Amino acid sequence: MYLTHSRDWEKTGGLGNRQVESLKVWLKTSGLQDGRGEETFLSELFRQNGLEDTLSWEVLWINVVFNFPTAAWYVGKLGLGEWTTRELEDLLSQYIPRLAPRTARNAIMELVGLLERTPIGKELNQGIVLLSRPRCIKRTGYPFPSPETIFYATCRLFVKEQRENLRFDEEILWPWVVLGCDRKYVVQKFILSEGKHFTLTDEGLAIKTLIEDWQTCGFMLTT
Repeated sequence: MYLTHSRDWEKTGGLGNRQVESLKVWLKTSGLQDGRGEETFLSELFRQNGLEDTLSWEVLWINVVFNFPTAAWYVGKLGLGEWTTRELEDLLSQYIPRLAPRTARNAIMELVGLLERTPIGKELNQGIVLLSRPRCIKRTGYPFPSPETIFYATCRLFVKEQRENLRFDEEILWPWVVLGCDRKYVVQKFILSEGKHFTLTDEGLAIKTLIEDWQTCGFMLTT
């Protein structure tokens, strides 16, 4: 609806006020809009390639992980595995003890809803939702992400950390953490692309020019 009516979707979608406000937040969380409400490269990527385009959904998931703390916790602290929604709520509450139960429940429901209703859950294996009671989420990981996806995720990591050098042993959102793939596979892609934007060091990875804006990562991805 948004991609086909980007200028008047609030009026043509038949949504209530709360739904409109919720979607406004998710347009930014997913990276379809930037913080100023302007469209990003990802919106155009979806329009050009269609809603079945795997790369677009890979990029959207990366944006969600870097923009939505619950998703970052989900991939960074839980890794691969299987949990019920109730277990996820309990684990999130244990990780952030001051979090109100309702807030934890809403955060998990937002994440599970994304996994259940988009290709991110089943096709990218970031959380296949099994219709049990309570629902069960199984994350097996995405074994062979494209080099473009790895590049974008790495750029976003450098933007987040605001450093020119990162060590592989740091507990940060490396592409293999975000996508649930094998670390050796990602490092091999770094080796093959070394010299263009990244340089391998004895302990990790260095970026040639520090990128300030994640939108720039997208433009670099699509050019």
